[in-house]
Amino acid sequence: MTDPALFEAMVRGVAIGGFAAAAAAMAASRKLVPLRWIGALLFVCAIGHVIDSWSGPRHPHLVPWALSVTAPGVFWLFAMTLLRDEPNVSPWRFGPAIATFGCWALGAILPQPICLWAWRAFAVFSAALVIHVLIVAWQGWRTDLVDQRRHLRAPLSAAAAGYMLIQALCDFGLPGYARLPSWIQALVLAGLGLGAVVALLRVEPDLVLPAMKPDKTVQPPPTTTLVLGPADRLVLARLDRVMTEEEVWRDEALSIGALAALVGAPEHRLRKLINGTLGHRNFADYVNSRRIEAAKTALSDPELALKSVSTIAYDLGFASLGPFNRAFRAETGATPTAWRQQACAGAPPRLRLVEPGETSSNSNKSA
Repeated sequence: MTDPALFEAMVRGVAIGGFAAAAAAMAASRKLVPLRWIGALLFVCAIGHVIDSWSGPRHPHLVPWALSVTAPGVFWLFAMTLLRDEPNVSPWRFGPAIATFGCWALGAILPQPICLWAWRAFAVFSAALVIHVLIVAWQGWRTDLVDQRRHLRAPLSAAAAGYMLIQALCDFGLPGYARLPSWIQALVLAGLGLGAVVALLRVEPDLVLPAMKPDKTVQPPPTTTLVLGPADRLVLARLDRVMTEEEVWRDEALSIGALAALVGAPEHRLRKLINGTLGHRNFADYVNSRRIEAAKTALSDPELALKSVSTIAYDLGFASLGPFNRAFRAETGATPTAWRQQACAGAPPRLRLVEPGETSSNSNKSA
């Protein structure tokens, strides 16, 4: 074995060790929440990619090849679960991972001329998944209330997503299976593996712990470690006033920066208080919690039975009906229409007073 080959073997060994340690850190829990086992699966796929990319385009090892090809779909699933705080993963979100695995299955059984276009379609699909991750990471940067995860969005996008995007573009140049130079690829993968371990050691609890039930008061939950000073309590009092009395959450364009200006506090302090004291991990969820409580009241009011669900949603600050339906169902487990029907079905009948001189039969007929 030549010295360059030995060096590359050592570097790839570092990458495998880093990804293995990251997978073990994600799986080391008595309660495997979805983000944990999806993350562990992602790092196992990354190990498969390290091995597969070293073996060359003939893919003599089917298992590493399968893991490597499935990695873009699993990466997308992991990123969506992480960045969007989903406690339960919808079955349809496994679609990209199943699709990328299906590409491997076709590539393993179909002849090379037919596989050529299948692999090009796979490269385009992988690039689209990575671009979508970049868009989601950027869009949620301002509304993310978990500082550790917020700071991780840029490295996640620039490193993992960037590498996978470049690799997908390289793979599009088939039939030569054009890739990054092997030793450069090994160094990049080693950096990603070590970076994953460092990131998990520093911020893993804040990333993978499920969001606690938000506290609707301004008092910190019993498990919080945030120590409130006089300035913090003043900010919380102002926050409660503008949210409860002034109902600024009805403003469709309300942002964390605008809310910080209203309460007279730096944006970073307000983020920390809403997350550490009130228990919200996302600004949109914090605002929507107020809107959904008001929506439940409005939908349960018989006096508003003729008011459409969409009108109620717009009055409460939702830009469209779709986000309102999703937020309402996530909070209550029912659609707004079903909630209204159930609430109105249990409401007592409205009685009309009988005017003097009016007979009982006439009153019944009128009713």
